[in-house]
Amino acid sequence: MKLTTQLVSFITLCVIAAMAMVLLGGVFSFRQLGFELQEKKVQALVEVLDSQLDNRQQGQDLAQWMPPLLRASHVVSLEVRRGEQKIYAFRDLTADSFDNPLINYRYPMPQHPGMQAHLQLERPFKEFEYSLQAMFGVSAGIFIVVFGLWFSIRWLRLQLRGAELLNHRAELILTGHLGKLSHDPADEWPVSASKALDLLLEDLADARKERSRFDSFIRSNAFVDRVTGTGNRIFFDNRLESAIRDATAMSGGLLLIELTGLDELEGNERFADEVLQEASLLISAFVRKHTGALQARYAGHVFAILLPNMTEDELVDGADQVLKSLQRLHWPNSRSEESALYIGAVCYRADDSLAQVQEEAELALKSARLQGGSGWFLFEKLVPDDENSNKGTVRWRTLLTRRIEERSVHLYRQAVMQEPGQLVLQYELLARIDDEQGRELPAGIFIPMAEKAGMLLPLDRLMAEAALGLLRRWQPGDPPITLNLSAQSLLNRDFHRWLFFSVFQQSRSLNEQLILELSEAQISRYFEALRKPLRSLHMLGCRLTVDHAGQDVVSTQYIKEFEINFLKLHPSLVRDIHLRQVNQMAVRSLIGGCANTQARVVAVGVESPQEWQCLRHLGVHAGQGSWFAEPEPLLSTIPAP
Repeated sequence: MKLTTQLVSFITLCVIAAMAMVLLGGVFSFRQLGFELQEKKVQALVEVLDSQLDNRQQGQDLAQWMPPLLRASHVVSLEVRRGEQKIYAFRDLTADSFDNPLINYRYPMPQHPGMQAHLQLERPFKEFEYSLQAMFGVSAGIFIVVFGLWFSIRWLRLQLRGAELLNHRAELILTGHLGKLSHDPADEWPVSASKALDLLLEDLADARKERSRFDSFIRSNAFVDRVTGTGNRIFFDNRLESAIRDATAMSGGLLLIELTGLDELEGNERFADEVLQEASLLISAFVRKHTGALQARYAGHVFAILLPNMTEDELVDGADQVLKSLQRLHWPNSRSEESALYIGAVCYRADDSLAQVQEEAELALKSARLQGGSGWFLFEKLVPDDENSNKGTVRWRTLLTRRIEERSVHLYRQAVMQEPGQLVLQYELLARIDDEQGRELPAGIFIPMAEKAGMLLPLDRLMAEAALGLLRRWQPGDPPITLNLSAQSLLNRDFHRWLFFSVFQQSRSLNEQLILELSEAQISRYFEALRKPLRSLHMLGCRLTVDHAGQDVVSTQYIKEFEINFLKLHPSLVRDIHLRQVNQMAVRSLIGGCANTQARVVAVGVESPQEWQCLRHLGVHAGQGSWFAEPEPLLSTIPAP
């Protein structure tokens, strides 16, 4: 119950109780006054009778004048006795004394010792009528009290409205829903308490931002190069090893770019840093054009570019583009004649090792140097080409369009658990399709191609229909379903409207079983644009998950802004974490960013008990990967809605 309601209820109860007590006391007092008045009349009547009994002549006339007097005094019966002898008796036969109790009076006669008068009278105010005129004073008093009470309560509510608003904001803070505050804090009362609350909230927001900046600073020192602001060697090795060991993705490419001649520059440290920063910006422009690509400072004056899901032909085109872009570098006037750009390129496969790929890339870079002049060299590997990787965009679009129209997308699910073999916390919904030869392709292969071919939106809609259909057939107590969506699809107005109304038609208990999953990179890129769609779906009961957390060094402020429920670590942080102190520090930083929130950290790609033991020691809530459970088939085709 609200504070104002409690106070108003208490005051109203007190006023009504006081008014009732006054009225009840008045009734008893009025009744007692009536009896006292009747008693005085009876005493006067007895005195008259006592004085008249001395005169015998008048006593003979009692029967003539006494009855009218007794009737006027509402006396029902009168008996004058001396012992057992009855001197005089009267009874009003017209009085209605059978149904109404009578009041008895007995008085001695002072002038005639031994004689007593016995009288019976009707109750006072028996014939009293509660007319409007008679009750006007009492009614007016009650009306004035009621009106005063209403006016006082209304005034009190207005005065205490500020306290109610202050209490409402305090409740929102306690429940963690301060973002739903709809009133102006300036309307709150007491003003000093409201201002103190504002000050504390500002300090808390600054502390959270500082915490987020500190976490980002920790990871930046661990994974970011100070000069260029890009990833360092540790960061790149983690990501490269994760990409190589990802069996669900097709081959990718690696470029090593070396800028020679920087050591001979006059005032070389400042000029060299400027050239490196400009080169980093030019490489970033190239990386942004390719989905999943990343850059890092490999060593000294050497940059590295990781290009997943790329064939050798595409890698050759990429090397040409990077070389032409870097040839526009603004070198100082003291540039050495030996300054040049060398690029070493190599493609990797899933069965390669990290050391092998790095060695081949470095050999390609050395070969480029030996050729003389700026140029690139591709390390050729005698491996068969993957037909899926050689498909053009048109072939991929044709294949994906056919599979979407036929709804022939195979659904798999992979469990998320706290310990192997224990209760399943949630299932992640995975998709696979068959190529033209009937070979099953994992999402790591066709999702990037779907994005290139512009088929990501219809694919996301099909997966959303499948997830909603599964939820409708879900039994009570079944684990929630995690649905992967792209930020581009959610930002599409038609898709968001369709998804919102589809979820709106379901019960909230069913919506709470749906977990929407987006990547950290997309949330960071479209932070402001995603506010409305994510909050609208969250209001309907859907929970939110961010995957690939820690892939890049970004602020974790989105955890509190979007009320994230689960934070999934990027597999590159999980891989051999028990052997890598830097990765452990990064995971601690991410777990610290989830402090005082409802977000729980989930490790993805756990493959060994040593990794999981280290992750549990760091505070990770649950895990997902081959150590827990392999993906299991769910549906071979998606049924029509």
